Amino acid sequence: MDERRELIKKVYDFLKKNEFKVSEPDLYGLVTFDLICKSHEKKYIIKVLYNIDTFSKISVTPLIKMGVLTDSIAIIIGEKAGNGKLENYVLYFRHGVPIMSLETFIEYIKGQDPYIYSAPGGFYVQIDGKKMREIREKKKYSIGYISQKLGVSRRSVSLYESGSSATIDIYFKLEKILNCDVSKNLNINITRDNINIKQEYSENDFIKEVFNIMNNFGYVSEYISRNPFDGLSYDLKSFLIVGAFTDINSNANRIISIKKISEILDDTPVIINRENTEKENLYGCPVINIKELKNMYDGDKFKRMLEKRL
Repeated sequence: MDERRELIKKVYDFLKKNEFKVSEPDLYGLVTFDLICKSHEKKYIIKVLYNIDTFSKISVTPLIKMGVLTDSIAIIIGEKAGNGKLENYVLYFRHGVPIMSLETFIEYIKGQDPYIYSAPGGFYVQIDGKKMREIREKKKYSIGYISQKLGVSRRSVSLYESGSSATIDIYFKLEKILNCDVSKNLNINITRDNINIKQEYSENDFIKEVFNIMNNFGYVSEYISRNPFDGLSYDLKSFLIVGAFTDINSNANRIISIKKISEILDDTPVIINRENTEKENLYGCPVINIKELKNMYDGDKFKRMLEKRL
């Protein structure tokens, strides 16, 4: 077993042991992510890399889109960067995506949010400025006194109280001076508000045709590359995981993967097939051929057909 596969298995075993609803570790050549899991109301899209330096810009958009559109937390779990191991209890980032070691992830799931992060120049801690100011004033310490003890300028202390980050050594000095934890837990949940999601477009004419029809029904359809499915279509009441295939009979593994993913996310799988077929359901996924889809001029009729074939 190679190092990445071994790491995937460790993550999978931990999730299963902690009663997560989790996809199998090998969804037939999946590229964008390795595991999807859910516990209570929290869902995670997990990519596992032994060396995080192999995470490329090509992989960013589909991973982030999967997280944002499915209201899941997208995380990369890794072992090393360059020639060194990832530090435990430290959050890293590549192209805006949060990265952590397996040990950090385990502690995070247990309730210990990371508060130290890696950035150019070293490790940093985001300061809870409001709390810092309240503790400082309660102890009757002036900004000048704190700056002298820390060995930084008054402006730096004012910036900390405005919520700026401090290097980890400065933070530990501050914690000792105030005798209080004034760190702020890091938010690892990527949203549309804090990152620009690049629009993806399929070069496959059949996929384009399917999504155009879906959009005419009132859905918003978003193509997502490097997945067993082709995209997600959603309106105010429903969320569909869509696979568009020329021939369903030669895509059994992908369709099984779509069903497994839909079970974790509690969304509806739908397979659109170019060829005529008498099959109305395959591996638990409703099957609709393109001619049927074209003959529907009503989104409600489409939804009724889905319900009938589920």
